[in-house]
Amino acid sequence: MDVNTAFLDQSGLVVGDTATVNTGTAQVAVRVAGEVFDPDSQARMYGSTQTLPGVASPANVEEYDVALRPGVSADSYVQAVNRALGSQNPWQATTSQDSAKFYTIASGLVSLLALMVAVAAGLGVLNTVLMTTRDRVHDLGVFKALGMRPGQVLTMVVCWIAGPAVVAAAVAAPVAVALNTATVRAMAGTAHTGIPASFTQVFPPSRLALLSLAAVAIAVAGALLPASWAARAGPAVALHTE
Repeated sequence: MDVNTAFLDQSGLVVGDTATVNTGTAQVAVRVAGEVFDPDSQARMYGSTQTLPGVASPANVEEYDVALRPGVSADSYVQAVNRALGSQNPWQATTSQDSAKFYTIASGLVSLLALMVAVAAGLGVLNTVLMTTRDRVHDLGVFKALGMRPGQVLTMVVCWIAGPAVVAAAVAAPVAVALNTATVRAMAGTAHTGIPASFTQVFPPSRLALLSLAAVAIAVAGALLPASWAARAGPAVALHTE
């Protein structure tokens, strides 16, 4: 038998313990085999009719889940079932495709938000490097007068932001994971439920490393424009700009 978190909290049991359940027709000793993700303050049990005889009555039925064969249209099946049931029947067939569309739209919105955050971050880096370059324009003029080549100037200016970006990316990934885990667990606590590990282990370490590299790439891309200006400017121009 599987149970939800509310059942475990209210009964004091844990997965693996044995409980006695009154099904209305018999006292049945069952073992708690697992915890079901079901955000609800009401204790719930999930089992087969063989495990809990007497509970699978018409009064207790809430829904039937139907899996269709490959190639069968869900919309056509729902329409056919509802026609057979009639409009006055309290039972009606529905499809989960609408929820799938919702998650598709939500995923698109999250992707758009991530793109906007990346653009904002790049513009922030551009502004920071531009101000830093303006503040150090005298040093750049001196370096150029001493023979520093444009490529070296470009590398130096990019490194001004690349170094801190590497440190920030290394810190941001684990902090973001810890913050996400704490937030999800707090939300689950208010809903009286535990959460599966898949809810917090969203990205594998390889994906987190890739995201950290993407943050460094955004920082470097934002620094390229002022770095290019610094590399092209002649010593006299740089000193005059000061």
